[in-house]
Amino acid sequence: MDKVHFLFGVHNHQPIGNFDFVFEKAYTQAYLPFLEAMERHPRLRWNLHATGILWEWLEAHHPDYIDRVARQVDEERVEILTGGYYEPILSALPDRDKAGQIQKLTHYIQKRFNTTPRGLWLAERVWEPHLAKVLHDNRVEYTLVDDSHFLMTGMNEDQLEGAFITEEQGCGVRLLPIRKALRYAIPFRDPGETLTLLRKYVTPFGYRALTMFDDGEKFGLWPETFDHVYRDGWLERFLTVLDSNADWIHCSRISDYLAHSPPHGRVYLPTASYYEMGEWTLPSESQETLAHLLRAHPHDAETAKRFLHGGFWRNFLTKYEESNNLHKKMLWVSKKVHQIASQLVSETQRPSGRAQKMLDALWAGQCNCAYWHGVFGGLYLPHLRQAIYRQLIEAENLADKAVKVEEMKVSYKDFDLDGQKEVLVESPPQNLYFKPHEGGSLFEWDVRSQGINLSNVLTRRPEGYHKQLAEFQQRGGHAETGGVKTIHDRVRVKEPDLEKRLFTDWYRRASLLDHFLHRDTALDDFYRCQYGEQGDFVKSNYTVEASRDKRSELRFSRVGNVWMGDQRNGLLVEKTISWGPPIGWKVTYRIKNVEGPSCEVWFGSEMNFAFSSQDSQDPNTHKALEAWRRRDHGFGLTLQVRFDQPMDCWDFPLETISLSEEGFERTYQGTVLLAHQMLGLAPGQSETRSWTVEVTPP
Repeated sequence: MDKVHFLFGVHNHQPIGNFDFVFEKAYTQAYLPFLEAMERHPRLRWNLHATGILWEWLEAHHPDYIDRVARQVDEERVEILTGGYYEPILSALPDRDKAGQIQKLTHYIQKRFNTTPRGLWLAERVWEPHLAKVLHDNRVEYTLVDDSHFLMTGMNEDQLEGAFITEEQGCGVRLLPIRKALRYAIPFRDPGETLTLLRKYVTPFGYRALTMFDDGEKFGLWPETFDHVYRDGWLERFLTVLDSNADWIHCSRISDYLAHSPPHGRVYLPTASYYEMGEWTLPSESQETLAHLLRAHPHDAETAKRFLHGGFWRNFLTKYEESNNLHKKMLWVSKKVHQIASQLVSETQRPSGRAQKMLDALWAGQCNCAYWHGVFGGLYLPHLRQAIYRQLIEAENLADKAVKVEEMKVSYKDFDLDGQKEVLVESPPQNLYFKPHEGGSLFEWDVRSQGINLSNVLTRRPEGYHKQLAEFQQRGGHAETGGVKTIHDRVRVKEPDLEKRLFTDWYRRASLLDHFLHRDTALDDFYRCQYGEQGDFVKSNYTVEASRDKRSELRFSRVGNVWMGDQRNGLLVEKTISWGPPIGWKVTYRIKNVEGPSCEVWFGSEMNFAFSSQDSQDPNTHKALEAWRRRDHGFGLTLQVRFDQPMDCWDFPLETISLSEEGFERTYQGTVLLAHQMLGLAPGQSETRSWTVEVTPP
């Protein structure tokens, strides 16, 4: 009888920093019932990948689940794949961390399941050609990528079955294409559609195989899928169909198939991920351009997608400055950790206990979810970003303690690799990172004892999917009808009138940004970022000097322009920053009229603070404040701003409108504080204002 192999697998993962109740919900609604379903069909062979993050959680909360998986491994019913332990984008890591992440998960699988994994799950299927050698060097025999990778090479869809081989510097690894048609059909369409596709690939010798390997969360955790998959019985029907057709459908472990089926040939894939990822990496205008081009080919859109596609994963590092900040912080800490860890080796030449702790913290800080944004919240979720910073700061703390770093250090480095140097102030209590070429701004403030970056806010940007929100409202707030859909096809809104809160910032949100406001500016205008800026200081270059006398200081200065109607004045803005005690900093502004007649200017210094939750829904006005403070019980701290003389202040929540698997949602990113005052300046006259920002226990 003609036969075909079906290589069916699931990938289970929860990110570093996700809430424990989310782990439990995923376990109850997806991971456990899926395993129970597979147990009811012992003839079906399948494949499983779970990240080290999830295995650790299961060990602590549901070790019986792991025991049940182990029994299936012993019975040769399921194959376990390795990967990066903390689910990093491997191609974005230094090579030493690529190897460390893979080896850590491989070692866990060997120890816990008494088996050596042969295949690797590639996070988000982000492929770059150099990975072939990395995988080969770490004894990985195969990995899986999307069929879109292969289609970009000019291959036809009918060729996308079985396995191929690629190489880098003569080091080979097998690649299996995951079929998009199966990803979208399972578990959303009738099981008969899968059978129809499989029948196209039957042969007398059964050497062909179709692969479907996708997120385990789609089997119960994604919106509306629990009822569909389990209560309505979709998964049981699907597995029963496979079972009843076992005479011609061989559900196989991937390694079993590869052991008897040679690769179809060589293939060299471009840098890519699944098609949707390529769209998400593009700026919003480019996303619309791509969509327009595809709409121009309605009858052969799928063919057009082989040649019309978006960018690749690293483009997120140019699309979002905050993503790049995380990535470059990771590279900065990785270099520091490995320099020190190499000195802390045991007698067996393996990392010592201290070295392994700092490596584990570093690797946990490489979990990919907070580094990018697509249909899941990702980068837009502040608790995920903060969790990454917490791990990276912990790794940095452990590294510094190992070599007894006690002094403050000021360095000039191109930290974010934009071709210009930043100023990094590092000390045991805190890190302060400044950008002279972007307004002399403070863009990272690490409270190291708490593992918190208090500058971890997110700028409001236009997103390609914001158009969907407008279209949704035009339909009266009603979603398009249809059955259960994939998260790529659904439109939901979690609260009304979100489109009224959709604002865009024209500069990156940071602290010590220097504004000169138009006289007509109202608080609501500034909140919306739709106001008149009369100066040219916010995004401009400042010179910087460091002094090392009794008290270390940084002095940023710029002579710029302020326009008031037809009148232009040249103003010197000088801000001197010192740090302590022991966690905090002081800024002293001197603003001088160096060119032009007498003028009255409305000066404001903007600060952005990333608190764990918001305490106000609306913008607030404060007159003649001597101090502004906020208690954050979630982070276990109080932040206080004490002014040398009373200042007027505005504050408001910085909120984004983004898309997640649950729908469009409003997310608190931090609090904006603007300290502002009218200043009258005669020619040559200067005014001075200063304040101290301090972190103390709550």
